[in-house]
Amino acid sequence: MGVAPRRAGAWFAALGLAAITAVLPLWLFSSDPQPRRTAILVALGCALACVGGIAVFQRAAGGRRPYAEISVAEFSEATEASGPRAAEPDAPPRVLPSRRGMQGRSLAWYLGVCTVLVTLFALVMGAPQRPERMQRIVDAGAEFAAVPIEKISDVELHDPSKGQDYYTSTAVVRLAPEAGGVPATATVHPKTPDRPHAGGKLSVLYAPTHPELGALAGDERSLGEALKGATMGTGGTWIAVIVWAAGIVLSLVGLSMRRGFRSFSRLGHADMAVRGKCLGPDLWRRDSAEEQCLKVVTASSRTAHFLADVTEEHVPDSLKGQHLWLCWDARRGAGGGRLSGGSTPAALVSDDGWVMHGMLKADDARMMAAEGVSVEKAAAGNGEPRALRLWDPRSAWLLYVAPSVLMLAVALIGCAALLTFDITGVWRWVTGAAGAVAGLSLGHLAMNAPYPSALRSATSSNGAEPS
Repeated sequence: MGVAPRRAGAWFAALGLAAITAVLPLWLFSSDPQPRRTAILVALGCALACVGGIAVFQRAAGGRRPYAEISVAEFSEATEASGPRAAEPDAPPRVLPSRRGMQGRSLAWYLGVCTVLVTLFALVMGAPQRPERMQRIVDAGAEFAAVPIEKISDVELHDPSKGQDYYTSTAVVRLAPEAGGVPATATVHPKTPDRPHAGGKLSVLYAPTHPELGALAGDERSLGEALKGATMGTGGTWIAVIVWAAGIVLSLVGLSMRRGFRSFSRLGHADMAVRGKCLGPDLWRRDSAEEQCLKVVTASSRTAHFLADVTEEHVPDSLKGQHLWLCWDARRGAGGGRLSGGSTPAALVSDDGWVMHGMLKADDARMMAAEGVSVEKAAAGNGEPRALRLWDPRSAWLLYVAPSVLMLAVALIGCAALLTFDITGVWRWVTGAAGAVAGLSLGHLAMNAPYPSALRSATSSNGAEPS
């Protein structure tokens, strides 16, 4: 598949993720509405440009290709790169191609999903700009002041189930102008802990140079955040930040369970290996759980389930029956002292020169330990390391991503851009819901892009015609 689409995909993904990630802190912590909106729209424009760049690059590379074609080609390219088939290795290799790229993509995906969902929630819940009257008062030079109440009406006591009682009312207050100005009155709707009365004082926000603009009831505590241009109150901001931080932690947990944190590029005394034969793709099942895997059987008829995202259409027929080395981290999950999620980093090393990274169930690892050998001891007499190639078809995702995914990404970016404007009421929630649907649909299609046959069979089983 070449290096160009892999590098282009990495750059587009990194730039797109950086642009999307910038939206949330700008929305939460930038206080000037107009520059904030401009900066967010620029960031979303960069993300949109990345989507367009993916579409252009895919077309320039010859159009979209099936993932299965890319996956199978990874095996043949590995064989061609290693030259004529070498004699059967008598020891496992000490150095493997790193899985850092695979880990980075998984983590970027988890963080991207988390960031998009939290950002959409914050955009819907926040206010993109100050209320119209407050903005006019701010532009004229707003100040807080305690002003006299001339008339009071519609006084109502509220007794919430939790919290302190409070009064709402309609009050006419007198606003003091600057020296030489004409006094003015304004009607406000205060919310006070004590019953207001005519002749008392009330805190309001108004512009002394233009008292005719009216006033807003409240003090620095109740109106201060909106006056500064904040999109959300302190409580809402903290909720968004905490949820985002929790999403980051969950992303790291998901990465640990799916890929592990080790690059697994240099094998040492804690790693073991066993010679085996590949039986082809299968499903590992336990109770109601199942995961895709490759079955590997050893000389003593022990069977290991090497967890990897492969199906029958993703591998060539020649894979079945191939002899290879199965290497794994014997520490993780073996003694129960480390949080491993029930699996440990592992790799398959073919005699043809390809290396596939995955995970091995801890139960299988403990079973294989009786037959396995320490990589450090077995590889001590090795000479020059063999040329190995990483099997990583997902690194060429730019070639197989579907046009529908790109269209949903455009819709998602459009909804986020609309939410930076002063859309109020039900339309704001409709826009946010449309963005959430687009985002979830995008995630579903992107995750299932390598498995179109599974999607077709699922659709057919529901009584619909396959596409």
